[in-house]
Amino acid sequence: MFNAGYDASLARLSKRIDLRAEAMRIARGAARRIVRRSSHLERLAHAVRRRMTAAAHAAPSRPRADDFAFLLDIPQDRPPARERPRVVLSIGSLSAGGAERQLAAFAASSDTRAVVEPIVLLIHAPEGQYGHYAPMVRDAGVRIVAAGAAPEVAVLDRLRRDKVLRERLLSLPGYLRPYVNEMAGEFLSLRPDCVHAWLDHQNIWSGVAALAVGVPRIVLSTRNVNPSHFPYLDQPWFREWYRLLASSPRVTLLNNSRQGAEDYAEWMGIPASRFRVVLNGIDPAWIRRPDAAETARLRAELLGDATSSRPARTQLVGGVFRLSEEKQPLLWLETVRRLSRERPHVAFFHAGEGLLASEFASAAKDLVAAGTLRILGRRNDIPALLSASDLLLHAALHEGTPNVLLEAAHLGCPTVATTAGGSPDAVSEGVTGFLVDPSDGDGLFMNAARVLDDASLRARLSANGPAFIAERFSLERMVAETLACYEV
Repeated sequence: MFNAGYDASLARLSKRIDLRAEAMRIARGAARRIVRRSSHLERLAHAVRRRMTAAAHAAPSRPRADDFAFLLDIPQDRPPARERPRVVLSIGSLSAGGAERQLAAFAASSDTRAVVEPIVLLIHAPEGQYGHYAPMVRDAGVRIVAAGAAPEVAVLDRLRRDKVLRERLLSLPGYLRPYVNEMAGEFLSLRPDCVHAWLDHQNIWSGVAALAVGVPRIVLSTRNVNPSHFPYLDQPWFREWYRLLASSPRVTLLNNSRQGAEDYAEWMGIPASRFRVVLNGIDPAWIRRPDAAETARLRAELLGDATSSRPARTQLVGGVFRLSEEKQPLLWLETVRRLSRERPHVAFFHAGEGLLASEFASAAKDLVAAGTLRILGRRNDIPALLSASDLLLHAALHEGTPNVLLEAAHLGCPTVATTAGGSPDAVSEGVTGFLVDPSDGDGLFMNAARVLDDASLRARLSANGPAFIAERFSLERMVAETLACYEV
């Protein structure tokens, strides 16, 4: 649940509060009380909040980031001396996403905890869908804080006494202020040596808050390519605020692929050298490799039984991706359809969910009816599915560094994928799989057919995968390279 403790307190402390701000505060309070009773209403309240702020974004008088360049001149705080520097890892939630998994693994790593004191700061309390990776973090003894859940008296007292700080925070534009002020309140309470934010919204909210209260070091982790590629995520103020943040020497920019870093830099209008690239890390302990009997049972289930009208299926091709536009699910389906016409012995499955689930199911009706394709939805046994497969097929238009490609290689499942985003980092051409241009449907089909038709090639690609991952994508390397960015 989203909390608004510090922001509401700041509004009450201001002598210049207007009726609109007061109405929004009361509405937020009422929404929080209702939300406590229903997770469905929580999502609804959050959607309403986003629509309200979207309307503010579109206003002709919307304040611009350049109007707040004074944030670059805020003196740095001097956090108290500690045994280990304190780093706040800031993200929206610990839900079942790729960035969330990387953050949780980094926070929980003993190598991280030996060097810094990590604290995970969330917008959403780590409950239900928002707490998927919370056990990993808590089991390592790492503290999790939900922003605004329990405002600290000492911070509220400082905001009451420090008019300059209070008015600085209240001057921020309305489309940022509620979330930024929650982050600012927590940073005043925790007094970190470094704030490390993950994903676009939190990068802006936490980055602005950290500048406003003088956090000495700020690291912003971008993932994937820039948000203008994703209309359902993009905001009209992202680029200008990223540019302002990037102009501060206290800010370090990260991406998890070379392609992603270059794309963000071009979009922001800054040199690509302004970004550091830290590839994802994979810990083999995360990926439970099923035993031979379990793999055989799952494979037999997915291949299905032969019938009088259908020969026995002997090969299995999988797709594991979110059903959204940038993953090109319809191109994936068309490739499946072409392969199945010439190779009736091949069975296919898809695992994942997303906004295009209904459209995907409708387009796949013929394949499902024929028993060629199984639509599995969200699954918790992805390693078992990959272990049972002869090939992973991935047709994305835009990507970060897909964890599923890394897991497939680690488990010895060959991959045919597009060159989108960080996929060329995750697939070694001709060594663990093959890559084609995102618009090359013929190339996707031909390379998939090539792998399926050549048993010796499949065996070679499969054997090369684990060593490739161990060399390039170890968790230890990711942790060490991330820690080096903190400079604390």
